Amino acid sequence: MLDPGDGRDETGDVLVSEGIVSRAFAGSAGRRAEQVDGSGLWLLPGLVDMHAHLRVPGDEESETLDSGLRAAIAGGVTRVAAMPNTSPPLDDPALVSAILARAGALGLARVLPVACVSEGREGRRLSDMRALRAAGAVAFSDDGSPVRDDSVLAHALELGSELGCTIIEHPEDERLSRGGRLNSGEVARSLGDPGIPEDAEIADVRRCISILGRAGGSLHLTHLSYPESIEAVSTAAGRGLCVTADVTPHHLALDEGEVLRAGALAVVNPPLRSARSRRRLVELVRAGAVDAIASDHAPHCPSRKSGGPLDCAFGIAGLETMLPVVLEALLADRPDSPLAVLSLLTTGPCRILGLPAPSLREGSAAELVLFDPSEEWIPAETGTFSRSRNTPFIDRKLRGRVKAVWAGRLVYREGRFEKDR
Repeated sequence: MLDPGDGRDETGDVLVSEGIVSRAFAGSAGRRAEQVDGSGLWLLPGLVDMHAHLRVPGDEESETLDSGLRAAIAGGVTRVAAMPNTSPPLDDPALVSAILARAGALGLARVLPVACVSEGREGRRLSDMRALRAAGAVAFSDDGSPVRDDSVLAHALELGSELGCTIIEHPEDERLSRGGRLNSGEVARSLGDPGIPEDAEIADVRRCISILGRAGGSLHLTHLSYPESIEAVSTAAGRGLCVTADVTPHHLALDEGEVLRAGALAVVNPPLRSARSRRRLVELVRAGAVDAIASDHAPHCPSRKSGGPLDCAFGIAGLETMLPVVLEALLADRPDSPLAVLSLLTTGPCRILGLPAPSLREGSAAELVLFDPSEEWIPAETGTFSRSRNTPFIDRKLRGRVKAVWAGRLVYREGRFEKDR
């Protein structure tokens, strides 16, 4: 059993009674309870993905709430933050309430709505953040694009501080990235793409940190892909600013060369960077320089990924492959305990969002994942629960697979959902 919140790595039993962990690390769960054999497996708290696109409302061709939350559970994710670049955008309290009600009725992963910073995600006028927060929004973002107006971002940070929540920024200077699809480098040049320079990210990271220094509040910079961006965040945090950062599994595992192998399936924003930047990114994560890992799950229907790398939508679907990809990228050549890595998928996101983290402690809600770290599988051979399969990992052998998930009760076991049995 691995519990990042307690720093515990032990062997034992956990008893779940009426949706609550009633006995943890106890050695024996009792014979009358239904028993699930976890011999040789890892028992983890449920993962928390603080950045995913569920495409609801408006793009149910790519993902429905049911398919997205099934994909989350199959990946061991019991809480998933839904980003607001939907159609219409998530800037209406009634829409936040409706999504929460629909997700609750499904009885799968818990949805954490991230509402818009600005009305319509247009960056001009602040959304009604008070009403959105009251309706259940856990944070605010214009993800898919940056908050372009400095004054809007400053006011959002100020109000976010008052409401006790963070502002999640998509860091991109669009003047520098305009027209590009791939990382500025040899691969982009070989394909005739003008490229997206790493400066497009770091320039906006610096802008946002400067605004945070004046306005105060809490700022989270998401899907950082450039080592210098992470170093800038670490420096700002060291000066006392409330700024955090996450990275994605695909930026840890893949570099720009993947575009030559997987084509459109490897096109994402920010783009996969150079092999050197990827290696440095891994080093920084191992050194504790980031606060969370998030999937940036971005499903697309086949027609949007059927063209070449210069003629397709940005995005990689990643909920179901996140855990094995992260473990391979960070631990494959190291004998370390996985606790530090797992904290980036559990306690780290919850600390940023101001939520209690899933735990194996007695008295905690039963958000549990049984994981086989040695099972090998290929997503293309077994199918996926997401409606979309736009991932460069679709035909790759992965090591490590979720075997069972409890979200208050046992909801998933051995590739099937209990409600479907």
